[in-house]
Amino acid sequence: MTEPDQSRMWAQAARAGDRLALAKLLAAHYPRLRARAEAGMDPPMNARYDPDDILQDVYLDLARQLPRFEHHAGGSFLNWVLTILDHKLVDAWRAAHCQARDVGREIPAQLPGADSCYNLLDVLFASSGTPSRAARRDEALAALSVCLAHLSDPHRQVLELRFLQGLPVADVARQLHRSEAAVVALTKRALAALRESMDRLGEFTRDV
Repeated sequence: MTEPDQSRMWAQAARAGDRLALAKLLAAHYPRLRARAEAGMDPPMNARYDPDDILQDVYLDLARQLPRFEHHAGGSFLNWVLTILDHKLVDAWRAAHCQARDVGREIPAQLPGADSCYNLLDVLFASSGTPSRAARRDEALAALSVCLAHLSDPHRQVLELRFLQGLPVADVARQLHRSEAAVVALTKRALAALRESMDRLGEFTRDV
């Protein structure tokens, strides 16, 4: 099977709800996407972001918008993802340059860093004794993004606040309007749900 045919097959399967196909698709396109992100970043952006920070944000949006994707002769999954990436680069450019224009109106960066994503993988698989920063770095990032996007809103929110934004329990409790004990309990349930989802992508989580 040629690469375009395989990509089309994965895209169709992903649109039908196959998370493993989506993770494979993102991993296959990772070199092209990272190169596009690097090319689109100027010095102020590089000072604030790593290309993988922006790609992580792209992956999360992509997983949520996937039901809208329709493959047709005039377009492709890769072109669609590149369009999302270009919009994210514009957002990142605005955030990076805003402080220079007007400190009081700076747009706060909300992109989850790639390092924080690997910290979350460390938490998920700490009991397995296997390192989460293994060679299949791009595949692990894709798989985590796909699984996060498919969690329930409360589970995704608490994990993003606790592990991707690094907020303490007290701050998360205030943002979610819950008690600290409720946040701790919700975090445990969210981690269990995410671990179960990642385990279902066994081909990816074997090496993380």
